Amino acid sequence: MNYNPSILKVLHGQDGPSAASLAAALKHLQSRYGASGIKLSTEDAGMGFEQIAFWTGVAEGIVPVGVKIGGPNARNDIKQLLRWNVAGLIAPMVESPYGLENFVTAVRELCPPHRFDTIRKQINIETLTAVEQLEAILSAPEAKYLDEITLGCSDLSKSMGKRRDDPEVWARVRKAVSRIDSQGLRVSVGGGISPEGIDRFLEIVRPPKFNTRVITFDRVPGRSYREAVIQALRFELQMLQHDVAGGFLTRDEQRGRAAELQKRLPESLSFSSRPRIHRPFP
Repeated sequence: MNYNPSILKVLHGQDGPSAASLAAALKHLQSRYGASGIKLSTEDAGMGFEQIAFWTGVAEGIVPVGVKIGGPNARNDIKQLLRWNVAGLIAPMVESPYGLENFVTAVRELCPPHRFDTIRKQINIETLTAVEQLEAILSAPEAKYLDEITLGCSDLSKSMGKRRDDPEVWARVRKAVSRIDSQGLRVSVGGGISPEGIDRFLEIVRPPKFNTRVITFDRVPGRSYREAVIQALRFELQMLQHDVAGGFLTRDEQRGRAAELQKRLPESLSFSSRPRIHRPFP
């Protein structure tokens, strides 16, 4: 079945926050706070293709959409996602040149030549093994096809047996950011981003970009991003409210994910985990 995002915006906008209010909230993130993209995922978020089609429609004309696929060689994901106007594909857990080769080969074989040239190809470096293999990955022939690399701090810190804010974790991320940037690749950092720690983290690590689970920002040196992250987390809560109302998530999934988001919000701004409809941000 071919899903039409415009139709889906009508069908699924009736029971939760409307597609129009979600698009307005996303536009506010883009114009007021510098949001530069959204990330969807069939991997950690377990999104279905109809769900991705809906959110691609919401973001249309506002920010580009990248989708994290189920693995470097997740060919069915790639095949399905090429049917929609996604701007990029993201391969998770790339830990070696072989993982990168698998990803690039799969995208090349499934894309028409013009589409292979235009679609953004991104990978996630998110374990200690991957960081230690970074030089080999960047030296692989397939690296020339990459547009961006994201460093996942939460998984990296877990693989190191340390807290996300451990100085050793930040030092490794900073070194990796510098090396990727020197390669001429865009680089973003994410994983456990919270309003209270974001400005200190950006000051030390200095990535060109950073991302919450869903929203990507281009960093402007010297700017505070505390409020931007608050608004991004609020938008992610709205996404959950829509998706449970639209049948994309169970109530239990929504409550669990909402609780994790609320932990990152300042206590005075945290929302109830009960499904509610929030108005667009002023």
